[in-house]
Amino acid sequence: MLKSVADILVLTMVAGNVPATEVPAEYETTPIISENTTTEQQQEEPFIIIEEPMTELVPAEPIEEQKPKEINFDYDIASYTTKYTGADSNNRNYNMHLASDSINGIILQPGDSFSYNDVILKNSHNGKDYKAAGIYSNGKAATGIGGGICQISSTLYQAALYSGMTITERRNHSLKVGYMPSGRDATASWGSIDFKFRNDLDVPVKIESVMKNGTIKVRFLAPENPNIGNIKIDVIYQADGTYVLKRTRADGKVDYTATSRYGN
Repeated sequence: MLKSVADILVLTMVAGNVPATEVPAEYETTPIISENTTTEQQQEEPFIIIEEPMTELVPAEPIEEQKPKEINFDYDIASYTTKYTGADSNNRNYNMHLASDSINGIILQPGDSFSYNDVILKNSHNGKDYKAAGIYSNGKAATGIGGGICQISSTLYQAALYSGMTITERRNHSLKVGYMPSGRDATASWGSIDFKFRNDLDVPVKIESVMKNGTIKVRFLAPENPNIGNIKIDVIYQADGTYVLKRTRADGKVDYTATSRYGN
């Protein structure tokens, strides 16, 4: 009995009846074919490599920069108004316009301090934009650069008082002024005399200063009601010629006083 394909090949070569390169049909190896694939398909279909499609790299969208939330200063804490005369083109009124525009729009966060001289100098090329006009100097009327700026500082002083600001520096004029009741003015002279205050409220405040049609109006605005209550300002004249200003809070407490003395 033939035991293997090798035995058949040896026999065939000896007999010479069958080419040595062929194997009888009954000894052919049967191909393994899947149930869903025919022999013809295996022979005809090429070997196909299926590649996964490359994932397109989409650039990440830029993160939109978050802008600071805009604060609306809609609540009117307090305001004060004074009047002026003459054409806006004269030197005094020109100086007042320049000072008024300088403080207009200033925002003070809680704890921030305000210096009148610093603000008006910063916005006038260190004072060079101001013109010569009438001033008071050592108890006498004179002419000097920046005449008129004290009406803006005095109007600001009163608005700051009624808005609950903490007054840290203030001085009266050497002579009484016509645009403000005695004891309520605040003079300024860069390099020597300044008007300063601090915002000790729990909310930011915005200063608005508008000068037109013979009127200067300074307002303090806030995003919400700071609940400072009703503030009362009294000026008492004493026998020695001193004017004493007192600020009284809603609870009856006097939290600020200022004295003024004027020359003849």
